[in-house]
Parts: sequence; structure tokens; C-alpha cells
Amino acid sequence: MIRMPQPAGLALLLMLLLSVSAPARAETYRMDVILFVDLWASGSEAGSAPEASNLKGAIDIDDVAALRAAGIEILPEDQFGLMDQYNHLRYSKQFKPLLRLAWTQKDPPQERGPGIHIRIGGSAADGTPPLVDGSIAMLLSRYLHLDADLRYQQDGQSWSLDERRKMRRDEVHHLDSAKLGILANVSKVGGGAEDATP
Repeated sequence: MIRMPQPAGLALLLMLLLSVSAPARAETYRMDVILFVDLWASGSEAGSAPEASNLKGAIDIDDVAALRAAGIEILPEDQFGLMDQYNHLRYSKQFKPLLRLAWTQKDPPQERGPGIHIRIGGSAADGTPPLVDGSIAMLLSRYLHLDADLRYQQDGQSWSLDERRKMRRDEVHHLDSAKLGILANVSKVGGGAEDATP
């Protein structure tokens, strides 16, 4: 004889089944980034011959549809969150900000996936190389990471900023190379202090 679960047991069984079959809740994060150049860099670290950047998976910043399909939404400039740091760099004699950018991203990939193509200066029409070319991406495995792969070119030489940095939420992080630097902050959209996700 088959015994049917009691009502309380049946409710527990249904809850377990639903928790197994329910899709994971999408998480959305926000990244604010300042890209800047060190005007006083001594040049003790010699640049290399200009080389092409790795743009695999990089989406042009103006391609709104492709960015949206990747879960990325560029925020308007008036919503940029690191204005104090940006203004400090802007009025500095040593540093010159080249870009400020903020975006939100749903479910960042664990490994190198869709990133944002950063191109500053230059012209494809006359073959002038860009001052900066490359990509930046947000990753989420066990921890959040900022993955930067950028090239700075000047006077026929190239310097790279190629770094993957673990990011603690709601803290300003600094990545740098011989010429280029990044200030970045990541936060969880709609998340509170009680949220334990790193």
C-alpha cells in the first residue's frame, strides 16, 4: 500500500522541487571607471613597438543593441559616480583623465566574455593610430574582477595595461602601468550591506 504524504510533508516536497527547478535570480552590478594617463611618467620603462589590441568579445561603446544583448547598459555621464576622483585628476598637473565611464551589467561572465571596446583618438579615415585602444570587462566567478587589456601609443611606442584585478564592492581600486592608470568602483545594483556576495 502506497502512503500519500501528509499535507505538511507535501508542502515541503513542493517547495524543494520548486527550489531545484527555479532559475537562479539574475544579479546586476555597476562599474564606474576612470582611465587616465600619467604625464610625468619617467619613461624608464621603455615602450614596445605598437601592436594590435586583443579585441575578442569587445563590443563598441556605441553599439547599444549588442551591449544590451550582453546585459550591459552604459549609463549617462550625469550618473557617473566617481566625480570627486575625476575632478581631482582633472585639476592635477601630473595626471590627465582620458575617459570616464559607468555601466551596469546583468550576470557578468565567469571568464573573458563580452567587454567594452575602448578607443580614444586616432582616425580610421586617415590611418592615424588611436592614443588608447583595447577593452575592459567585468567578470564574476567567486569574486568580482575588472579585466583591462589596453594599449597606449605615443611617438611610435606602445605601453600596455593588461591586468585582471579582484574587486571588493564599494571600494575604489587603482590599476596602473608605466603610462596608463585606472580608478574603478563596483557596486551591486539594489544590493544592501547585508548581502554577503563579495
